[in-house]
Amino acid sequence: MAEIDDIREQAEAGDAAAQFQLAQWFDRGEQGLSVDYEKAFHWYKQAGEQGHTEAQFAVGLLYNLGQGVDHDDVMAANWFLRAANAGLDDAQFNLGLMLYLGEGIGSNHEDAARWFTKAAEQGHTKAQFNLGVMFANGEGVQADAVETAKWWTLAAMQGHAGAAELLDSVREQLTADELRIVQESTASWYSKQSLVDH
Repeated sequence: MAEIDDIREQAEAGDAAAQFQLAQWFDRGEQGLSVDYEKAFHWYKQAGEQGHTEAQFAVGLLYNLGQGVDHDDVMAANWFLRAANAGLDDAQFNLGLMLYLGEGIGSNHEDAARWFTKAAEQGHTKAQFNLGVMFANGEGVQADAVETAKWWTLAAMQGHAGAAELLDSVREQLTADELRIVQESTASWYSKQSLVDH
């Protein structure tokens, strides 16, 4: 109980990290606390307003799901945007998905592709898959089988079953030179990722 009391005291004093930790405990029902989405929302929002990126994302999720607060896709998108602009790949993906589907903020496939790209470049598997779909269908981007194969290859290499399932069909359409481009671009991406990770 001492840890909870310490974190609560720090949260009430305005410490964003403590506010986020307390919110997570209420969100997940940890440290002997019951799940309480309203309290989780309160503390996530406090931390998010101070620029805590993961808290901003969590506020967006709670608005999107209607947990602890009324469902509001516009507010969800606004909070996702804050975290996305700070570079959080999950927020970039969720914002891209909302833009793709037109949830509360209107459909804009060009902007969806831009946010999926930002997340995909950070290794977000679902964003890689969705970006591949957009290149396959020419949605928000010019149709490009090489780009489709590149993003689906990256997603498949990270275990995305849908990408692995569709990959052969797009690779069959590519020339030997295009397949080499895909191989080189995925190898280059992994090389850059290993530098970032270290």
